[in-house]
Amino acid sequence: MKSPTVHAIITAITRRFAVTPLHVYRKTRKDGRDNKELLADHPVAKLLAYPNSFQSRVDYWMDATSWFARYGCFYAFKSRGKTGPIRSLLPMNPRNVTVKQDPNTWNVVYEWGGGTEGQQTYTPSQVHTARGPARNGFSGDSPVNDVSQSIALEIAAESMGATLFSNGAIPLMVFKYMTGTQRFKDEESEKQFIEDFQAQFSGTKRHKALLLPKGIEQGTPLEIDNDKAQFIETRRYQRTVIAGAWGVPPHLVGDLERATFNNVEQQDQDFTGNVIMPIAQAFEAAIERDLLTTDDVNSGVIVRFNLDSVLRADFKSRQEGSQIQRQNGAISANEWREREGMNPISEEDGGDEYIRPANMAVAGQPTPLVPAGKPKPNGSAQPNGPGSKA
Repeated sequence: MKSPTVHAIITAITRRFAVTPLHVYRKTRKDGRDNKELLADHPVAKLLAYPNSFQSRVDYWMDATSWFARYGCFYAFKSRGKTGPIRSLLPMNPRNVTVKQDPNTWNVVYEWGGGTEGQQTYTPSQVHTARGPARNGFSGDSPVNDVSQSIALEIAAESMGATLFSNGAIPLMVFKYMTGTQRFKDEESEKQFIEDFQAQFSGTKRHKALLLPKGIEQGTPLEIDNDKAQFIETRRYQRTVIAGAWGVPPHLVGDLERATFNNVEQQDQDFTGNVIMPIAQAFEAAIERDLLTTDDVNSGVIVRFNLDSVLRADFKSRQEGSQIQRQNGAISANEWREREGMNPISEEDGGDEYIRPANMAVAGQPTPLVPAGKPKPNGSAQPNGPGSKA
């Protein structure tokens, strides 16, 4: 996390999940079509809303996704009450967890070394696990480990720049003996002169007057040419390489060199589709496997992140899209209002009604006649009386 790019990546991922609701649904069939019924009172919904006594829902998901993005995995101990149901989820730092697989039985166990009672061994029924791709098939691969050299190079460049500018960006000072001048009488005197100079000319004391001993003059300082050292280019390139390891768009790590008002929005959508959604689906599948009961699974209970909040476009584009759906009968007024966080209107006011343009008909069916006295579908006031053509 000392790498500015890694810090920006983790911040971008965790903040997306901090504003993303998680819902429990039951899949049902109505009129031959799939429907989702929201289960707000389901035990898993309540558990994920209050995962434990020391973390809120936002804290839990920010920490969980931070560990997932850095270590490639997330573990939580399933603390149960005396009656059996899971009462809380206790996050386990992946650094303290070792996953082992028996080569004969293929069974996986989790060795936890972060407790005060020494190392503990847990079975999959005791641990909630979510992970990314794994080369060994059971423990996620850490992106930090995979690109550790690139991260180390960026940190080294950051440290080098901090050291240079903490000294006022003053180049390396060189001193030389004047012609005919003897050196210091011993090495101790020479060392003392250098230490005194550094103490007098470093930190907040720089740029002050200094009197050199007799016979010593300042030589040509050793300056650093940023263009030749490619200091700026190195930092920019490492930022791009590290961001690419997570699939994060450059603008989210502070690289705005090629950013425009048009492509930033598209890159943000790509970030949600290529980074956020895979992580969300990994957690969804893990929750359904580890937290739902067999009866829940058989009855069609599922867990889904609501990514509408991070996929939503700007206000104008969002309203134009909703208007097209409303005019074509895809959504009702209350469904539109629900998207915008507004309260529904009554059924008497047509809140749950679906509309369709009057000049549209079902394919293969005759066009319905407009009752006499009402305008024609094209807006004309001429009625469709007897003998008129529809």
